[in-house]
Amino acid sequence: MLPSEHLVRAREDLRRLVRIPSVSARGECLSECAHAVRDLLVAAGFRTEICAGEIGPFVVAEIGDGPLAVMVYNHYDVQPEDPAPLWKSPPFELSERDGRWYGRGVADDKGEFISRLEGWRLFREEHPGPLPFRFIWLIDGEEEIGSPSLETFLKTRFQDEKVDVCWWEYGEIDSTGRPIVLCGFKGVMAVELRCRTARADLHSSLGAVFDNPLWRLAAATASLRDGSGRVLIEGFYDAVRQPAQDGLDVAAKPPFSFDSLVQATGGQKVLDGIDEANFYAAMNFEPCMNVNGFSGGYAGEGAKTVVPAEGSVKIDFRVVPDQDPQHVVRLLRAHLDRLGFEDVELIVHDANVKPVRSSTDHWFIQDAREILEKHFERPVIVQPSSPASGTAHPFVEQLGADIVGIGLTHHGAMLHSPNENIIIEQFEAMIECSAALFRRFAERAAGMRSEIKSNDVFPMNGVTP
Repeated sequence: MLPSEHLVRAREDLRRLVRIPSVSARGECLSECAHAVRDLLVAAGFRTEICAGEIGPFVVAEIGDGPLAVMVYNHYDVQPEDPAPLWKSPPFELSERDGRWYGRGVADDKGEFISRLEGWRLFREEHPGPLPFRFIWLIDGEEEIGSPSLETFLKTRFQDEKVDVCWWEYGEIDSTGRPIVLCGFKGVMAVELRCRTARADLHSSLGAVFDNPLWRLAAATASLRDGSGRVLIEGFYDAVRQPAQDGLDVAAKPPFSFDSLVQATGGQKVLDGIDEANFYAAMNFEPCMNVNGFSGGYAGEGAKTVVPAEGSVKIDFRVVPDQDPQHVVRLLRAHLDRLGFEDVELIVHDANVKPVRSSTDHWFIQDAREILEKHFERPVIVQPSSPASGTAHPFVEQLGADIVGIGLTHHGAMLHSPNENIIIEQFEAMIECSAALFRRFAERAAGMRSEIKSNDVFPMNGVTP
């Protein structure tokens, strides 16, 4: 049972952060929030620094030393509050209703940060001595705008350094209260196709002579995948890494039914070949291509008989290890040219987020599973890969970290929407889980140190020095 003073202190810290409208899309209050985060970490015993980013600063906090290096990643920036009239309480004030706290950033990601910070304080009350592992806390100020500075910052600030594990900025809790441990994330590539066939809109009678940009875009888009969702771009699947057996074994036992997914989402038309037996594996391991929207021509009331002059379509691809979004862009351009769509312009909006995936057998995942089951008193779902994406690849490529997502974002949290919220009981449980995870890191580091000393005394060849 969490001592009441810890929950009270955590609530007040969260209230203080939620009150700061640190909206990175507007570049608003980012320095103020970074300093507030820095102050909390200094008070918790960390050596801290604030480092410039392109839009918002990073906060770096460090403590401890030892054979195990752990990084925790969070962010203090938030999404805009729009549409503000749909909020039932002021978005930048922490409010409580029906066992939940509401406010922008209360889940994404200030609540995640504060639950971990309070867990750290609880751990240090019990273990105030020298920390036997190296602990780095990185808090980003640009995550909600794609972390444009992150990759470069990691290269310069942590050059030639290695980290064993990275505790990612969020994890999930399903609608029944079961924690979800995320072992990876898909990459993403967002593009736009544009086509112009005339100087201005033409009378539709001229459609007997001149081509139609919307038809060309529809034909180009239709060429990209078949009815089963399989992408038809030549070479698209060449780099796909086959999932490890431990991940396949986990995906073979979905934590929820296909029918429940249909009911929860309202999805009505299923891809050819998708059924109860394979839907969860597809969510975890399959890349996909999505049409986000067409624009162009006349879409008002009634009829307007024109051949539009121009049009566009926005498309995204979710990619899996070891696909490179930049390479997929090149494959897409070659595909369009090969099929006679050289006139279709390709605009790249995002091709920087690469996929990552850790083994479901990793010790951190197994430790987290045990701890979460104890404190949430629910079975834990280990998900081989989130179907969504996050800028996790620099931590893997540059620091050599295994990425694991553990947190308190429940499936009704209304992320990026009005009335963002967390469940107080789950916040409290995550504080206790965080303390237990820090405790486990310390135990594991102590064990590693003992093993190193033992090997120094008794070398592998059995000859004592």
